[in-house]
Amino acid sequence: QQWVRITMVIKTDLCFFTECKVFPGHGIRYVRKDGKLLTFLNRKAFSLHMQRKKAQRLRWTLVWRRKHKATQKKTIKKRTKKTVKVVRAIAGLSLDDLKKRRDAKPAARRPKKEALIKAVKARKKTKDERKKTKKFQKPVAGFVKVPKARMKMRMNR
Repeated sequence: QQWVRITMVIKTDLCFFTECKVFPGHGIRYVRKDGKLLTFLNRKAFSLHMQRKKAQRLRWTLVWRRKHKATQKKTIKKRTKKTVKVVRAIAGLSLDDLKKRRDAKPAARRPKKEALIKAVKARKKTKDERKKTKKFQKPVAGFVKVPKARMKMRMNR
């Protein structure tokens, strides 16, 4: 059996001044003249807001930390191994042959390629000719497949 750990979901508000989490039963709620509900973490945050202090200028607030990029943790980059390309011999070909083939220029490769294409076309042509000659030949007398329905008719006679 696996035990599932169930965590309770707690609805938290964000402090209007510091942007820290305000848990249930904590903090101060203040309703402005325009009807907006403001939540503050503590009396200190509420007092500073009422004095019209800017949260961006106070180092301990999340607003200051975000502005000065102090919230990002300094992480050490892991060294990654660089992949090295290794050329291995293939069955039937040595490393020297592979290097020669790889370094060969397209102009040198073209005649071989054309010769291969001609050979393939010739094979295909002979194959097609064989098929044509088979079509015109008479079928050899021997076993002839008869549908089952006809077989039943013959059996009933």
